[in-house]
Formats: sequence, C-alpha cells, structure tokens
Amino acid sequence: MEPIPIKSDSRKSLCRRLRNLFVLFCRCTTVRGLGKLWQGPKFLRITWAIFVVSMMSVLIIAVVLLIVDFLNYDVGVHTKLLLDEPSPFPSLTICHHYPFSLQARKLWQEKKVLSPGQFNRYMRNLTWTSLLNNDVNAAEAITFYDSLSVYYQNLKPEEAVALGHDYKIFLNCMRVASQTNIIEDDCRVLSGYKVKQFSHHQYLNCHTFEPENHAEALSTSFLSLIVSMGPKESSGPDEQAFLTDVFEQAKGLRVVVHEPGTYPDLEKFGLHAEPGKLNEIGYEPVKWTKMNTPTRPCFHTAPQYNDLDGVYNYTHEQCILLHQQKEIIDECGCHYVMNPRPYFPTEEKPYCGKMWPRMDTEKFVNRLNCIVGKLNISVKQKYDGTVCQPRCEYYTYESSISITKWRAHPWQLYWLRVQTQGVRLAKAFAENNTNVSITESLGYKMWQRYLGEKNLGKIPVEATWNNLARPPDILRHINLDIDGSVSTNSDGFAYIVLKRKSQNTKDNTEKLVLTLNVLVSRIGGLCSVTIGITAACVVEIIEFIYYSNKPKSKDQEKSSRMTGNSDQDKEKKREAV
Repeated sequence: MEPIPIKSDSRKSLCRRLRNLFVLFCRCTTVRGLGKLWQGPKFLRITWAIFVVSMMSVLIIAVVLLIVDFLNYDVGVHTKLLLDEPSPFPSLTICHHYPFSLQARKLWQEKKVLSPGQFNRYMRNLTWTSLLNNDVNAAEAITFYDSLSVYYQNLKPEEAVALGHDYKIFLNCMRVASQTNIIEDDCRVLSGYKVKQFSHHQYLNCHTFEPENHAEALSTSFLSLIVSMGPKESSGPDEQAFLTDVFEQAKGLRVVVHEPGTYPDLEKFGLHAEPGKLNEIGYEPVKWTKMNTPTRPCFHTAPQYNDLDGVYNYTHEQCILLHQQKEIIDECGCHYVMNPRPYFPTEEKPYCGKMWPRMDTEKFVNRLNCIVGKLNISVKQKYDGTVCQPRCEYYTYESSISITKWRAHPWQLYWLRVQTQGVRLAKAFAENNTNVSITESLGYKMWQRYLGEKNLGKIPVEATWNNLARPPDILRHINLDIDGSVSTNSDGFAYIVLKRKSQNTKDNTEKLVLTLNVLVSRIGGLCSVTIGITAACVVEIIEFIYYSNKPKSKDQEKSSRMTGNSDQDKEKKREAV
C-alpha cells in the first residue's frame, strides 16, 4: 500500500473542519433555509440552496438601494396652520406705470437730460443709416430697441432718479398698530415705518414701505396709502417714443408684497392697482423651514448685497443673479440691467444697452453676443447649491387684490392733509416750547382753519397761489406739486390697502422622506420577508463562535468522528436512493 501524502491529509482535514463549521453554523442559526442545507435529500438541499442564494441577493440589492435613497436626503413638505401666531408684517413696494414726474418735463425742456423723444430720433437715425448701408438685420434690431428699458440704460443714474417720482407722490398714509391709528401726510415720518426709494429700469423710481424692526412688523396689522398718479401722460415731442412698449403700457400702479429687507420681484409677484379705485391687498403668510442636509445645505445667516446704493437681505435667487451679473461685468464689460447691480455703471463699464451719444457698433454687438452666452441656464446652475444656497427660514406672502370704486373726493384729501400736518406741527411746537402758548404755532393756525371751516367741500382759493403769495397757514393744493393743475378728477389718485387676513400663519416645514428610523424599519422588514434575519442573529453568531472555538475532549472528538462517519454513510445511502 502506498503512503498517503501529508498534503492530502491536511487538505482533507481542512475540508472536514470547514464542513463541521458549516454544519455547526446551520444548527446554530435561525436564518430561513440554512438549517435544510446539511441534511435531507440532495434535490431538496439544492432547492433550499437556490432559495437562500436568491433571497440573499434580493436582500443585499434592496438594502443597497435603500441606503442610496437615504443618502440622497429627499425631503417632503409638511404643511400645518399655526393658529394665533402672527407673522412679521410684510413690506409693500409701489411703482408707477407712468414713471415720469413733473420735474422730468422741466428737465427735458431745459435740455438738461436726454428726453425719450430725442432718444427716439437718435434711434431712427441709426436705423436709417443701417438701411442705407444695406444692413437690414442691424436696422431691424436697432428699431426695436426703442423702449423705456433701453432709454433708462442711456441715462446717468442720477438723471434716472431725477426723472422719476419722489416721496411727494404719496399724499397720505395710515398705519394701524396695536389697535391705534397713525396718520401722516408725510409718509417719511410715519411712526414705525421707513420709506426706501430704489431705481428700476422699467419704473424709474419705486418706493418700499417697510417696518423699522421686527417688533414694529409684528404689531402692524394694517397699512393704507393714498397715492397720486402723477402728471397726465403727454404726446408732446419730448415723449414721442417707446413704440415697442405698447404691449406693456398700463395705467395705475404695480405693487408687490414681499419679505421685509428683501428686493421685490416686480415681474414675478407684481400686482396691478387701478387708479380711482380702492385696491385692497390681502395676503396669507407662509413660513418656510428648510431641512439642512448634506446634499441641499441652507443658510441660517447670510450676507447682504448691494443694488446701486440700496442694501438688501440675502435671497437665494438674487444671489444667483448677482454672481451671474459679476461674470457679465468682468467678461462682457457691461452691467445687465435685469440683475442686481453691485456697482454704479461707468463710461468704461456702462449698461449693456448703452448707445447714446456715440454708438460703437462693433463694441455693442460684441457685448450682446457675450451676454447671450452669460444668460445661459448653465451659468446659473454653476452657482445654485454651491455659492448660493437657500435660507433655512424665510417667509413668502401669497397675495391677492380686490378692487372697488373709491368714493373719496379731492377736498377730503386736502383737508385730511391740513389736519394731519397741523397736528404734527402743533405737537412739535408743544414739545420744543413748553412755556409758550400753543396758539402761537403754525400748526395751531392750520388746525384752527380746518376746525372753523364752514364748507369743507370748498378748497381755499389761496391754495393755488405760489409759495411767496400764499399765507403760511394755507396748505398748497395737492395737485400742483404733482401734475401742475387743480383738476378734481378722482382717477388721479389710488387708494392702496395692505391688511392681514388673520393672525394665523401657514407653516411649511421640510422633513426627510426616509429617516434613519424608517431606514432601519424597512431593512428589518426586508430581512424578515426574505430570509428571516432577526436581532437574535447577533446572539446566534456569538453562540457559533463560542462552540467553534471551544476545545473538545477526547470523548467528544471520538463521538464527533463517529457521527461524521455515520452522517457520511447516511449521505451515501440517500444519494444511492
């Protein structure tokens, strides 16, 4: 008989040990199907093996997909109504569809500022020159640049401000705070409020009424404004322009309700207010609380940014537009008028629509071609979610406007202004002159004139006199500083009311769709459905390790060897069957 090689004996011993460990593991575990793999007919053992392998594969794939889904940090919005939890009162921005003031006409007549008519004639000359040069495409492009927005880009920033309406366009304002009515004829001194003016390419000067602080915003429940429409539109030579704006021209106001401190999005959220009407704006505040996740981070505190000389709080959308603007300024050498303007335009880096007074056609075309590339959506996507992230908490205001006929008359507005100005001047005199009779103040005389007037429907004739001839206690007629006439047409005014619908706040909170608890629960369910893995498997593994490493006595080894031989004999018999 030939001797058995040592390697063969060791290999058989290793196989026997591995088989014994596998049998021990199958006996220790309660995993579905493993207990059937070491005993029984071969056909059934193969069937159970296929079941175990397939279920393990399904389990592993499903668990991997669940973990990948969890790491995406998908969120859902949970909405609830917060009863009796008032939100901060929003800001109200007002712009005039007809943006030119009475002062603008004086500046045009004195040739101090480029007029729309002059700009139109300049554009027509450029168009005519292009046609003579057989450049039809250039002529077509130039002729359609005759718009208010392009005209704005050819003015100096201070000229655009001088042409627009100033704070005098607001005749009266009233604020209701803590059940108290506060009325002023000069809205700049309205208690708890500040009025900010900013420059816009479509409306020239817009005005934002904003609470001074968070406490004032919470206490305010009502804000109303009486707004003049400004001078009547003219068809004179200075205003014969803007043919392409005929599709957007409207009468009245453009109003926006927005979060205090933020820049108003006039194009997206603007509402139209009609002249001669009572325009009541109701809003529903929505508080957004975003989930700060690794894939979609958010800001709790963010830096402010500039638009010309205005400072505004951070918003996600404006941040993207600001970085897009900086790319346009650096690479195209001009300011895009639709985006925030971090600096004032200069001769070296003007607005992209700059044409006056000398148009460099080649440079203008190069600017436009550069802008087309920078306005591509890929430029915005580059900053979205990286440099520019949403705020973790902010408010939006779902607004709606209802309109009805306004019954007020010019004489009511006049005497209301007399009364409010008299009260303010009398109070100021009393505070500064404690030992002097109030009857010596100008405010008392104005107040007395109102209190002693027999016919309030009649405005004093002296109200139409100039400042030198008019008595100091007679208030100037409300129309004269605005449209230069004493017309009593009620369509020259609009009444804007902004009020809370209720003290409730709609709360939208983002929550993870798949939380860690849900992930563990789903994995546990998959384990139970497929191969029946439970928490007891941890103890079973400990039990397996214990028995596999426990030293055996001689009797146990002999018994195990006999059991192994017996099992092999039984296996051979079953295979023979």
